[in-house]
Amino acid sequence: MKKKLVVASILLCLMNSSLASAEVNHFEDPRVTLSTVEADWSIKTDKTERPQVGASVATLLKAENELQFQGTLAAIEGNGGLVGFAFVETPLSQDLSQYKYIEFYAKSKEARVVYTLTLKDEQTQQDAGTLTFEQEFVVGTDWTKVKLALSEFQPKIRGRLVDSFQLDLKQVRSLSFQINRSQQEPDSPIPLEFGLDVGSEVLVTNQE
Repeated sequence: MKKKLVVASILLCLMNSSLASAEVNHFEDPRVTLSTVEADWSIKTDKTERPQVGASVATLLKAENELQFQGTLAAIEGNGGLVGFAFVETPLSQDLSQYKYIEFYAKSKEARVVYTLTLKDEQTQQDAGTLTFEQEFVVGTDWTKVKLALSEFQPKIRGRLVDSFQLDLKQVRSLSFQINRSQQEPDSPIPLEFGLDVGSEVLVTNQE
């Protein structure tokens, strides 16, 4: 009888332990992969989009554990001052409404260069131009963890803020890393040599 009670007690402890573990796992916030180096990335510049005036050149290399986005950023006279851009973009089809942050590791060839992470949703096509949701970031020459709040992406059309749109996190359709001449320091070199390395994964998370 005592043996049966001991066995029953052990089984009960194991069951409680399993239940506790299941509860912990249920409330865990695992980072979820949004995109990887192996994804289908395309590259565009002002030269490919505006061949009459564009002069920026960029390349994209997929190393084993990183995405290498590099090139020369030109400066074109525009209505808002000096413009010029280059970006690498990958398609998405994910619901991000349950997450707070996008997280990735990155490093830059030059520490002062400003980059932009851009998202697009189903509202992209507008009469005034392409609607994007953007957030700037700066990283050093060593690997740096970047965490961007999804609630802080700003709606823009042709580089200008627009107030009447909000990012639909349930229908995010693309992600891109950009560099724009208009966002650089006034004394930045012209043309500007740039190089951004991004780690093997771009993640979404709720962890602070």
